[in-house]
Amino acid sequence: MADLIEALSGRRARRAFDPRTVPAETQELLWRAVSVAPSHGNVQSARLLVAQSKGARDKLVAALSEGNRNWAPAAPLLVALGSIPDHEHADSYGEERALWSFHAGIAAGNLMTQATALGLVAHPMAGFDEAAVRDVFGAPSELRVLVVFAIGYPGPVESLPEDLQRREQREQRRQPLDRLVAVDSWGAGNSVPARDPSRGGRRSGKLER
Repeated sequence: MADLIEALSGRRARRAFDPRTVPAETQELLWRAVSVAPSHGNVQSARLLVAQSKGARDKLVAALSEGNRNWAPAAPLLVALGSIPDHEHADSYGEERALWSFHAGIAAGNLMTQATALGLVAHPMAGFDEAAVRDVFGAPSELRVLVVFAIGYPGPVESLPEDLQRREQREQRRQPLDRLVAVDSWGAGNSVPARDPSRGGRRSGKLER
């Protein structure tokens, strides 16, 4: 079990990529990791959109936020992950719940963990035009795109602009367990955010590390 937590904690959302192609058999392992993600009622609503051709890649890059366009095109693989809410159960125990996004989150976690185990970087990006991403693939409006991944082997930090080099080498910080876990009752520490919500993050258009 210790090996698993080491693999999970070793994941980083790096931006520097090696130009090596990710072999087809390695890509299939990533897709299989998504396919085995659990879902309520086994609805399996998650979908992957892989930009393989130059035309599809160029259009997907154009759909990204400006900040992400500064580094993401160097990744050999660009993949969007979404979910189809209409495939989900309408309610759960009488309550309306957006389980489709929860299921997509589990699938994304599987993909990132498998990528890390294979020596890959799978950097999740939240900064993109959702409708434009759907248009790249001719996907229906029913598909909700939640994240676009830049995937590839890690490359030299020196390949990045100076500002991104500094961010790439920044120490990773996690919430201490006494803030994360509430036992029997909610404590004041459980309300403390990991980051100040009033500060940036949106400009970078990415899910934080």
